[in-house]
Amino acid sequence: MKAIIVPGVTDLNKGDQALVWESYRLIKDLKLFSDIHILEGGDTKEEKDLLCSQTRERGYNLVKGILKHPRRGQHASQDHVKESKMSYLRLITNGVLDFTTNSSVIIFSKNNFLSSVLFSNNLLEKIQIFRDCDVVFVKGGGFLHAHGEFFSPYLIWYFLFYLRLATRLGKKVVVLPNSFGPFDGLTVQEQIKSVLTDCDLIYAREKVSADAISKVIDKKINVRPDLGFYLRPSHDTDKINSIMNKYNLTNSDKIVGITVRPWRFPGHKNTEELYKRYIESIAEFASYVTKKGYKAVVCNQSIGPNSHEDDRNAIRDLLVISNDIIWINENLHCDVLKALYSRFFCLLGTRFHSVIFSLTSLIPCIAIGYGGNKAKGIMTDFGLNEFVIPIELVKEDNLIYLFEEIERNYEVITSKLLEGVNVIESERNLMIDEIRKAIKQ
Repeated sequence: MKAIIVPGVTDLNKGDQALVWESYRLIKDLKLFSDIHILEGGDTKEEKDLLCSQTRERGYNLVKGILKHPRRGQHASQDHVKESKMSYLRLITNGVLDFTTNSSVIIFSKNNFLSSVLFSNNLLEKIQIFRDCDVVFVKGGGFLHAHGEFFSPYLIWYFLFYLRLATRLGKKVVVLPNSFGPFDGLTVQEQIKSVLTDCDLIYAREKVSADAISKVIDKKINVRPDLGFYLRPSHDTDKINSIMNKYNLTNSDKIVGITVRPWRFPGHKNTEELYKRYIESIAEFASYVTKKGYKAVVCNQSIGPNSHEDDRNAIRDLLVISNDIIWINENLHCDVLKALYSRFFCLLGTRFHSVIFSLTSLIPCIAIGYGGNKAKGIMTDFGLNEFVIPIELVKEDNLIYLFEEIERNYEVITSKLLEGVNVIESERNLMIDEIRKAIKQ
């Protein structure tokens, strides 16, 4: 049997990289597939090299995708907080074109004759990869959410494209543990219901999302852990030590890790004000922990593919107003980054997979939640819901308060983490059995 993992891999985002790699490992452990392909990310040659090079280095088999991103590899560095009008215009133009042309791909994909007449040989080769596969797996993550933006209908169509194609071709579809919601916007819920109802197996990665998607598709959804929890840390201690030494850090240092990201605060009008407060609050937090004898260290959890997903833009904004932060400015593999986090005292994490990498290393975290239900849901499942702050509510006072709670209750928190990790380990075997059953039906 043959399997494809969608959507495309994004090596620049270490959480996404971990989800793809762990999706592959899970599928391999099913012992049902002779070929497992990962969908390539990126539109231009340069972008493909950036998004796929580390995955290729590890020996994974990549295949070309059909649907292009409406950005077409063009990313304006100044748009990390607010999208420019020119960028919006380009996105809308490409989005309309993609919807028009690629809807026909789904409609005619089953018909060999019409496909050969309508589509180029290059496109036919890409379609054939899906015709030849048996199961399409949607990697873990958080790919289905809309905040009521005017482009929400296209956004959800874009997210669902490969699922529509797979079900049209009669392939089995397994959605690995994802976060779902919110589902605000014209046609959003209708599109999701029409596609996900035909999937063979769907997992949510926390109960909040399971409840949200269950209401839309009227189907009970099992909750299984985010696959990032299963990422094995690198055992290359020389590599980790060399990184620590490069930035004048030692194992005796009490390190408070920090991850930040650009964020446009969808659904809010005062976006620039909220972003400014978010950055300033983290700068004040870093100053506070530094005065207490800790070292505040910020890491790159994601460096692309666009300016809004490049944490370095937010880090530069942070360093403009803070002299208290050490920046580990590296493009590390996800397993190396997880091993690095394991050396920290605790983590203030906006990027949620920085939190997941830390939690499974028994490192207490403060999670800054954004973009749906993932932070709230997963921290609640660990019994640590009080350590989540929505990004629009971040202030130095609540960050400092939660840090002091970690200091006071460090052993209690790490005990909770150990209990949670032990439960998570057993759930992976359950997933393997459930997926096997769904595929064989």
